[in-house]
Amino acid sequence: MDTLSTRAQEIGGTLSQILNKFMLVQKNTYDHELNTNGICNLGVAENYLCENELISKLQSIQIWNTSHIYYPNSVGLLSFRETLCHFFQNTFHLNYQLNPDRMLISSGLSGIMSLISYVIGDKNDVLLIASPYYTAFDHDVSAFSNCAIFRCPLLEQDSGQFILSVEIFKHGYEKAVRQGLRPCGIILVNPHNPTGDIYDEEAIQPILEYAAEKQLHVIIDEIYALSIFEDEKPFQSMLSYKHIIDPQRTHFVWSLSKDFALSGLRLGVIYAGSEILCSCAAALNFLQVPSTIVQDIARMIFSDQSWIDSYVKLNRSRLTARYKIVKQRIEDLDERIRVRQTRAGFFIWADLHLLLHATTFEEEQRLFETIFSHGIYMSPGQFLGCSQPGWFRIIFSVREKWIDEAFRRLKLALDVYNQSPIPSTA
Repeated sequence: MDTLSTRAQEIGGTLSQILNKFMLVQKNTYDHELNTNGICNLGVAENYLCENELISKLQSIQIWNTSHIYYPNSVGLLSFRETLCHFFQNTFHLNYQLNPDRMLISSGLSGIMSLISYVIGDKNDVLLIASPYYTAFDHDVSAFSNCAIFRCPLLEQDSGQFILSVEIFKHGYEKAVRQGLRPCGIILVNPHNPTGDIYDEEAIQPILEYAAEKQLHVIIDEIYALSIFEDEKPFQSMLSYKHIIDPQRTHFVWSLSKDFALSGLRLGVIYAGSEILCSCAAALNFLQVPSTIVQDIARMIFSDQSWIDSYVKLNRSRLTARYKIVKQRIEDLDERIRVRQTRAGFFIWADLHLLLHATTFEEEQRLFETIFSHGIYMSPGQFLGCSQPGWFRIIFSVREKWIDEAFRRLKLALDVYNQSPIPSTA
């Protein structure tokens, strides 16, 4: 590392522990046919439940033309942006027309978050976020902009519940200022990762009002908007809110990676509060704009409304069924495990703190390492910024045979941990 810049060394240290585990999993992922000794990946939020339907759709698209061999523009293909505007209008039942000039396409939601943090924040500014949260946000907002995430815990100590309220952001803002930091924005994730909670407009509006009072940008990440379970009422997107108090500082972001399980296409979207934000972001997006062919493939998918409707319905059905199965299997492992009710997403938020020999993050790490040594990767709460030890995020949307093998190993891992010596407190 001493041959690299100081900046490079700082980037390497940002997510070093998480990244090291992730790279080990990538190099040696379990497959019931090709790699039976590999690591069962229940840590990365990808959805395999409609894999065959997606492959069939992609294979039906034949669109190569001369435009695909030349440079794309830096905001994204106009035809794709127009198609997405139409898709969001239909999906979220909007009574107004979205403006494609306020939309920018980049390389995944990580690319989008990197751009936004750069254009709304200065070096050492912070973005407030409810914790626990998606791990990679730390890297996304810091790698290029040198901004940082500032955690605002959802967990109420008195009730033991994870509750979103404007108060957690007020407290976080004041704490950041006392530490000499300047908050420049708030990140809201709805549906939430990792709790799987869904927030309605009544919960979000007080936060938007507080942000407007403090002149903070608000980035609302709705990447799981269509991955809600069957028995839930239709999702209420921020794009459908009747009134947004500070529209120029309120931004919608989304990606194909979750709702359409196309994480490999690397397509992220921002519908910005102003055209000027898109213009500034476009200057940086030259570094990471997706290829024309990938955007055109996605355009063809989103032009087929009949297929979209069928896929979303099927995906919700399969997510709901698999969630119920895996939730029961987790609870059957040990009566001390508590599984929090999830309403959306690919993950179960499970409380294993009663299994810990001591309620500390050090002991949570020891349990995680025991599980990992048995060939299962699932995210411990401290990786996600959880304020209480013992929570784990477990992905259920993987192939069924992977689930079977993972739970066979997980039972062995918990038995080994339960029989391990209790650490001395001396």
